[in-house]
Amino acid sequence: MKKIISLMLSLIMVLVLTVGCTNSNEEAKKEESTPSNIKVVTPAGTPTLSMIKMFKENPHIGDNISVSYESVKSTDLLTSKILSKEADIFIVPTNLAANLYNKNSGYKIATSTVWGTFYLVGNEKVSNWDDLKGKEIDMIGRGLTPDAIFRYLLIQNNIDPDKDVKLNYFGGASELATNFISGKSDLSLMPEPMLTKALTKRSDSRVLIDLQKDWEKATKLNSSYPQASLIVSEELINNHPDAVKSFLGEYKKSVNWVNQNPSEAGEYYEELNMGLTKMIVEKSIKRCNIEYVSAKDAKESIDKYLNVLFEYNSKLVGGKLVDEDFYFTK
Repeated sequence: MKKIISLMLSLIMVLVLTVGCTNSNEEAKKEESTPSNIKVVTPAGTPTLSMIKMFKENPHIGDNISVSYESVKSTDLLTSKILSKEADIFIVPTNLAANLYNKNSGYKIATSTVWGTFYLVGNEKVSNWDDLKGKEIDMIGRGLTPDAIFRYLLIQNNIDPDKDVKLNYFGGASELATNFISGKSDLSLMPEPMLTKALTKRSDSRVLIDLQKDWEKATKLNSSYPQASLIVSEELINNHPDAVKSFLGEYKKSVNWVNQNPSEAGEYYEELNMGLTKMIVEKSIKRCNIEYVSAKDAKESIDKYLNVLFEYNSKLVGGKLVDEDFYFTK
């Protein structure tokens, strides 16, 4: 158990349940009409931002259905809620969704909505990947998804991550940003929205490489990597299919609204007191790459992403690749 908790803690740091089908239509209708409280938990940052309209407005999902929303800053707390199956719906790193599925947790992936938030930033003269040779780069996530993604792209651009560059690892995005802001780092691989916050305090630096665009080029999939996804418990899917459909519809509206109304989204987020101001959130949204893509439409991109992670470290996805049942496509 300690090993499982430790792995989940590590997975969530970046950026950081089942009921049988009813036997008849009458039983299904009965279940659907039963009062239900749906619990939704998201990690702070971009995942919460993608759902911020729903946090603020709590839209109607269905008769006899109530929904509560919670955003958590603590990795330990989020891990605890997942292990105890406290919520019906979570937004989690996509590889954690696979990890949970491979441990028969009873959750399916319904949509991917955070499509990469990592950028190389600094004051060095870097215009392409080849310019990184001989450089020191500060980053987070040793052995985790940021490491896997960055090393994959280095290799795809003919750079040996162990010989051609020196990678320095920090414990978290806040520590990384503090080091960068102090001027101790010339090149940092940083996630949004922490990146925008850092750039406002260090005017001599700029974004040098957009990892999302280069992932698209390397994989030839016409999409970035699905960094975070929404998962739904099979219990909720089986007992309240209409509520799930309605919830996902409202979530799609929320994602679109955030991109179209960055100022209001910033206001809503600041009200949560999660450590980011309206201005920072508003400025970061363009680089947060928030887009609603259903599991069905995202499947190819998810499979590729999980394959890259599996080849780097199979434990990141639970020791094996997922099968078709991982995807909630109804």
